[in-house]
Amino acid sequence: MTPAPPGRLRRAAVGGGTALAVLLTGGAAAAPALADTTPLPAVIEVGTLRSPDTLPRPAGALTEAHFLTYQFVVGGQLPGGAPVTGAEITIDVSGAERVAEFRFRPECRVTGARAVCPVAMPDGNGDPETHVPFHIRPRLGTAAGDQGVVKATVTAGNARMVEDTPTEMPVVIADRDSVAIGGLPDDIVDVPPGGRATVPLEVTNTGARTLDRVTLNVDGFDGDATVVLPGDHDNCWYLTKDPKDPKSARIAMACEFTAGLRPGVTYRPSPGLAVSLAGLAEHGRLQFSVSTRPATRKGVRGGSAPLGLVPTTTPTPPRVPMPADHYTLNHPPVISVRSRPAADGAAIGTSVRTAVGREVTARVGVANKGGAPLTAPAALVEVPRGVEVVRPDPRCRPEPWSDRWNDAPPPTFGNRPGDAAPVPTGAVYRCADPADLAPGKQLLFSFALKPQRALNGARGVVFEPSLSPYDPAQRAKVAFLTVTATAAATTSPSPSASASPSPGGTATPTPSASSTGAGNPTYGTGTGGGSGALASTGSTGTLALAGAAAALAAAGALLFASARRRATRQRH
Repeated sequence: MTPAPPGRLRRAAVGGGTALAVLLTGGAAAAPALADTTPLPAVIEVGTLRSPDTLPRPAGALTEAHFLTYQFVVGGQLPGGAPVTGAEITIDVSGAERVAEFRFRPECRVTGARAVCPVAMPDGNGDPETHVPFHIRPRLGTAAGDQGVVKATVTAGNARMVEDTPTEMPVVIADRDSVAIGGLPDDIVDVPPGGRATVPLEVTNTGARTLDRVTLNVDGFDGDATVVLPGDHDNCWYLTKDPKDPKSARIAMACEFTAGLRPGVTYRPSPGLAVSLAGLAEHGRLQFSVSTRPATRKGVRGGSAPLGLVPTTTPTPPRVPMPADHYTLNHPPVISVRSRPAADGAAIGTSVRTAVGREVTARVGVANKGGAPLTAPAALVEVPRGVEVVRPDPRCRPEPWSDRWNDAPPPTFGNRPGDAAPVPTGAVYRCADPADLAPGKQLLFSFALKPQRALNGARGVVFEPSLSPYDPAQRAKVAFLTVTATAAATTSPSPSASASPSPGGTATPTPSASSTGAGNPTYGTGTGGGSGALASTGSTGTLALAGAAAALAAAGALLFASARRRATRQRH
């Protein structure tokens, strides 16, 4: 419904109906003290808003979804802007009881065919009108064209209606298709961090004939793109967050059902309608609508089993609503999707380069990428074989590697294809700090290391053992401590003896293939461990090759000198 035109009282009939508001003229100002014979000032205006223009004639059974929201609109202030106090509206439904049933808000006093409801009149600081909503549904057995009238009057302690004539609202029954949404939560659907939740949703045919087509639309309210619809049903079309990337997050859907919805029957989606939140988002909003129009077939069509509608024998009653928008009625419902913040630990690795026998400092640790503090952050650090730990961080202590750190889902440790890293076989340290790690912060542990032999990118594992709620593959839980050491006699170390820490990779590392007795891939090459050992390159074989190269170089020099002497003798 479009907003009503401006004026002392907005008034409209939703859905194209004729204007029904009663506009009343102003009254005189109230005296400082009202005597019994002094009339109250006539300043209260009453209008009607209703939607739709007619009630659909029902068939089958009546359900809660057959109720539609109607409302009266009340406004008025005393001269000088003082508020009207003690206002109550009396709604008389006796003229429409034959064709409709009524339901009022809990604060209303209902006696027979009359309901008296308190009215909080505007005080001049907000909207100039007060809305009084109530429910109407048609009675079974009514015929198209049946009609009645609802009347309303307002009284107050210090003001009155400008005219004594009640405001009238017509109630008309018509033959038309109608489908309604119900069963939604009052306000919020809670989603576990990084997980999914099912939205309770029901669809009811509130008309008098079977519907051969019903379309359900779900999208982010007011452009919200944080709620994700992870389904993949082939009777649904999905809009993606990036229109150019059909694989990006699905943020809207239109699903068409053609099985036929019987009159008065309530259905629910099967399987349920799943929702999640994008990335680390903690809140979003979804809007729902249902119609008999064809689906707008835009975006990506689902490729799996269709979303169905199955009858439910216990439809959920809707709450008696407050208007969410002061100028529209029976608007598409909006719900919030919420997730509490959670910690998300990740491993931080580093690479260092030095010479054999020369000390180097490596800093590795934990980062919190989530939105809540990470309790008791810890990391398991494996030092590559062939590297001496001169001084471990005082917060770290050596302990054997244990499978108890790998009880959780991936990453897995082993030599199988797809494993995150080989099972650690070097010196393992458990590093921990009792203080919580704040979101966005890092915790680093320093190790003074001294390579004992030449190493070419020997790698040890840095493992953060908590579970990530946002990354099912737990990819960020593994990083690497990489050490390269050159032979001191032949190559100088790099200018920097230590390296900056780097967060764990975003993808599972692929082991480099090497020939082992078991035929399994390992990381790096060289001696210093059996199958599953982390790389510790450089060996006696490497030294032998270096000696052979030196001998060949010496022999070449002698040959060059002999040839030069022969050439000199020939010239002389």
